[in-house]
Amino acid sequence: MLLTDKQKNGLTKFIKLALSRRCAASISELIKSPVVLEVEGVSLHPLSRLTTEFADILQNEVTTVHQMFAGSMSGDALLMLDYEVAVMLTNLLRQNSDIMIIRQSKFAANSGQRSHLDISACEVLTEVGNILLNAYLSMLGNLFGGKVSFAMPSFQIEFLHELVNSLIISKNEVRYVLVVDTTFQLCDNFVNSHILLVSSVMSLSCLIKAIEPWSEMAVPSLNKTPATKLAYI
Repeated sequence: MLLTDKQKNGLTKFIKLALSRRCAASISELIKSPVVLEVEGVSLHPLSRLTTEFADILQNEVTTVHQMFAGSMSGDALLMLDYEVAVMLTNLLRQNSDIMIIRQSKFAANSGQRSHLDISACEVLTEVGNILLNAYLSMLGNLFGGKVSFAMPSFQIEFLHELVNSLIISKNEVRYVLVVDTTFQLCDNFVNSHILLVSSVMSLSCLIKAIEPWSEMAVPSLNKTPATKLAYI
């Protein structure tokens, strides 16, 4: 199961629209500071090979915000960051926010650099992931003309092979993962992450076919500002 250049183009344009200004505006409102969200590219992999594909860049633990979904299509959607990059992102959120109150937890701007994720940082990452994944899955539901329901998001810290095994176990089907490379921009800082959409071959084939017409459509520019990237995962 491979993506043609036309399919990659269509997927990229569709996902840019799903995660563009409205989604970035919601995150900006959450942290009370401007955020730009960019889609850098998409790729498709057998789920069983995801560990191999990311072996060089995800050797340590990863953090994930995970939502299961069902409806017109079903599967798992995840926001994934390398643990150290997740720490970096939450430190940037602290630096660029006055005070964020999420689920009754205070997340202060001047609390200093942290070397680990505390409870409030995990809550913020979960909320950011919830915004991204809901926007993404809602667009998919609209595309298929049906409603998509999501489970409550869960936050996990684990090694990549443990994550992959948990997504494969008890599934009597061949599963693929559509990987969307994304970048958060806060002021002059850039942090990369991945959004994963895991589903059956049939569901993803239908998705790709439905999105192909997007390859001919123009998507408004998100006004990306060139800069040196802060972190890669």
